[in-house]
Amino acid sequence: MPLRYCRKCREYTLEEECPKCGGGTVKPYPPRFSPDDRYGRYRRMLKKESMKGEGYV
Repeated sequence: MPLRYCRKCREYTLEEECPKCGGGTVKPYPPRFSPDDRYGRYRRMLKKESMKGEGYV
């Protein structure tokens, strides 16, 4: 059973639904790394555009 995290009340649980608030839970880990990143190009493009808007590039 993996550890799960409730975003509403910020509690950890083993259940799919939070026992305190009844909200849904998510896995607290980052997504698995993949060298075949299909969306990496778009993510880098968006980051570059946001840095231009803030005056960093």
